[in-house]
Amino acid sequence: MSKLYAGAGKVTIDPPREYYPFPTNFGMTEESRNPCHVRALALDNTEKKILFVVFEMSDIPSHPDLMKRLSEASGYKEEEIIVAVTHNHSAPNDRSKMVKGADDKFAFFKEYAVTQACTAVRQAVSSMRKAKIGYGEIQSYCNVNRDKKTAYGFWVEGPAYDLYSNHTLAVVKITDEHDQMIAAMLNFGAHAVCAFCEKDADGKIKSSSNFPGIACEFVENHYGNDAVCIWTSGAAGNQDPLLFEYQYKEYEDGYVTRLDYPDGTGYLNMDILGTQQGADAVQCLESIVTAEEDEIALITSSVQIPARMKDPSFKIPPFGLRMGGRGERKPGDLPVMPELPKMVPDPDRMLDVAVQGIRLGHIGILLTSAEIYAEIGRDMMKASGLDNVFVITHIPGDGGYTLDKGSADHLVFQSFGAVEPGSMDEPLAEKARELSQKLFKN
Repeated sequence: MSKLYAGAGKVTIDPPREYYPFPTNFGMTEESRNPCHVRALALDNTEKKILFVVFEMSDIPSHPDLMKRLSEASGYKEEEIIVAVTHNHSAPNDRSKMVKGADDKFAFFKEYAVTQACTAVRQAVSSMRKAKIGYGEIQSYCNVNRDKKTAYGFWVEGPAYDLYSNHTLAVVKITDEHDQMIAAMLNFGAHAVCAFCEKDADGKIKSSSNFPGIACEFVENHYGNDAVCIWTSGAAGNQDPLLFEYQYKEYEDGYVTRLDYPDGTGYLNMDILGTQQGADAVQCLESIVTAEEDEIALITSSVQIPARMKDPSFKIPPFGLRMGGRGERKPGDLPVMPELPKMVPDPDRMLDVAVQGIRLGHIGILLTSAEIYAEIGRDMMKASGLDNVFVITHIPGDGGYTLDKGSADHLVFQSFGAVEPGSMDEPLAEKARELSQKLFKN
């Protein structure tokens, strides 16, 4: 008889209305459109424990006592807790690349997000009951490669239909002894960027859980009875949602410019993709038969590589390293390729890229802090030798954008980061193989 117990919890992390306008990592929002949540899944086989805590945020909360607080709230050891984010670009945040003068709101949210997470994990632990697990996959056509090269040589963030995408939606189903849904875990490779810092149809910029959160609520509403659906980001370094908030227009002389869609389009797109992926998830969940399996395990490791940086003399242009113009072309605009930075070694920094492996019965999960390209995720899963396996990104640790060898010549903005393009293919694949062999050695 199975000894596996599971419980799940879900709590909003939207700030109270009086705190708006509220900052995201990329700008200010005037109100909430779709609530953002923190969700938790607690597992225990009476010998080992694993606790998943997933925030619908762009970045891991920066509270210095995050892990300690989660441990105290749950009774799980810090090393038994997995924290991740959906990399949602429309979420409230406790810091920002763009917003200045909001220190009081950042300080509030730094504490608030952790407090809400502690409530979610207490819900998960208190609701634990005997559980069964199952796994399935379905093709969910909601993403596209975003490393687009224009006809005249500009690299832009746009739909590259001829390049690789993994459309697999991986689904873990967890039910109780009576086949009542406790939780579902979804994993998919796409940035949560259908709309961020874009105006809705009423002219307001709004926070949102983006298409992943809408997909989760679709599943939760379908099953009811406090079922919790957790979405995790797969290998999405070069993957955008199929429907986005802008497009590029090319001209006869090689010029290219970004044109924004009308206000509200991005929010409509997230509704369309979120409900589509939610429906895909339900279709997959309905086909999964759960069974009594109680083997769970977690291994934590890392890969160290030298970091690099932009030449300190390089001046980043106003719109970063995204190429081409912005808005309608003006008279005199010329098709000039932008100046690109020279990358040099960072003598004072080594990157410690987190890599973890999890076993849930017959299911393998590989996790990394690197924002890996889809091709690297594909190769990690292949190297694992497992039939039922997926990759979660955006856990705590170093890394940033990590291009595979085949994409090393893509001069997109994400290629100018701390990780040398093409340097991590073999180390991450080898680590995936090593962890999988240890987890499934029996």
